[in-house]
Amino acid sequence: MNTHPKVGPTRNVANQERRALSRSRQADLRRALEAKKAQLLRVHEDREEQAGEVELASVDVVDPAEGVIEDRLRAALDEHDRALLGEIEHALAKLDAGTYGFSELSGRPIPFARLLAVPWARFDADEAKRIEHPSRS
Repeated sequence: MNTHPKVGPTRNVANQERRALSRSRQADLRRALEAKKAQLLRVHEDREEQAGEVELASVDVVDPAEGVIEDRLRAALDEHDRALLGEIEHALAKLDAGTYGFSELSGRPIPFARLLAVPWARFDADEAKRIEHPSRS
């Protein structure tokens, strides 16, 4: 005798919403994350190379204040890129652990469209807005 309750259409929809991303979508998002990671690493290498060239070419030509501004801009860009690289690494680790695609706040699935736009997203769009702008909630 089968003692399991019959699963109706409403229950199926709820189960689909909780279900993890398909393997195909996970693979697509992994490729996007790895491509962005490679791009950030290339940009970092290019900046390092350009910084060395600028220092050699401008030892006595460039206004010292201009050099300071360029150094600060490069440092700010590097800081942003390092933070983004950390987010990408975190997302890749979540993919490996099987927890990718779920909000770290609510545990609900993050919509695929959001993950396509921001593959390193930790929260759905509404949660992210509330976290970034708590006074607007």
